[in-house]
Amino acid sequence: MTAKESIGSGLAAFCEAFNGGDAAGVAVHYTSDARILPPGASSIDGRQGIQEFWQGFVDAKVADLTLRSDEIEDFGSQALEIGTVSASAPGEGDARVGLTGKYIVLWKQDANGAWQIHRDIWNWDA
Repeated sequence: MTAKESIGSGLAAFCEAFNGGDAAGVAVHYTSDARILPPGASSIDGRQGIQEFWQGFVDAKVADLTLRSDEIEDFGSQALEIGTVSASAPGEGDARVGLTGKYIVLWKQDANGAWQIHRDIWNWDA
C-alpha cells in the first residue's frame, strides 16, 4: 500500500473515531511523541494530552468531521500532507454552525510500516 493510500485510510479511521465520540480512538493515530499545534492555544505533546484535547471537542459536541487530503509528498518513512477540514459545532438553539479550515500534517511510518501523525497544525477559516 502506498503512503497516499495508507494516509487516506488513516484519515477515514480518524474521522470515524472522532465522529463516534472516541477520543482514545483518535489519539491512537498519533505517534507517542506527537505534537499538535491547535489554533489559539499552546502546543500539546504526547498521545495522552492529545486524547484529552480531542475529548474536549467531543464534549463540546463538535461533529461531522471530514478531512480531505489535497496533497501528499512522500519522503520514504515520512510524508507531508496538506488538506482541508470541515466540521459542525453547536450554534443557537438546535442549529449547527459549519466550520472549515486547512491543515498540515507530518506523518511518520513506524517499525511495522503503519503511518501515524507526528505533527499536526490547523487553522479555521474566518
